Amino acid sequence: MACDNDDNKGLSEYVLNRGCSGGNTETAYEYIASTGGIEKASNYPYTSYFDVTGTCTSNSAKYVVTVDEYYTVADEDDMESYMLGTGPMSICLAASTWSSYTSGIVSTCDKNVDHCVQVVGLDTDSSYWIVRNSWGTSWGESGYIYLKSGENMCYITYDPTYTSVSEV
Repeated sequence: MACDNDDNKGLSEYVLNRGCSGGNTETAYEYIASTGGIEKASNYPYTSYFDVTGTCTSNSAKYVVTVDEYYTVADEDDMESYMLGTGPMSICLAASTWSSYTSGIVSTCDKNVDHCVQVVGLDTDSSYWIVRNSWGTSWGESGYIYLKSGENMCYITYDPTYTSVSEV
């Protein structure tokens, strides 16, 4: 979430979210719940990238879902069960070496957690997580990176969360 300053409807309580300067998944969920919802991505394109923090110009009339609850899972086994049975989830991990990623399965990285992304799948045959990044489709493999599974790669089990949502 890029909304965390006093000019955005008194949202200064969400200080853990600072656009390109970092954020926290749980406070983003709490922000969505407190404002009553979130728009479709097609109505509210992502504008924070390449050291530019976008601005918040949401329209509550266009909100389609809100966050009811969020849940944290314990480890990669639980992540796998959730992903294969339900779908995407948020994770925070070590991504300091990702700027040079262009393709392939990453099998080494540091343990300095510095980025949150969305895990969208798991290739069980080749043992890798399919991760969607927020840096645009010109980065990585059309905006995705593949991380070796089963080894807690990039400290991947730091803060894996998913939500329950309802229509607005």
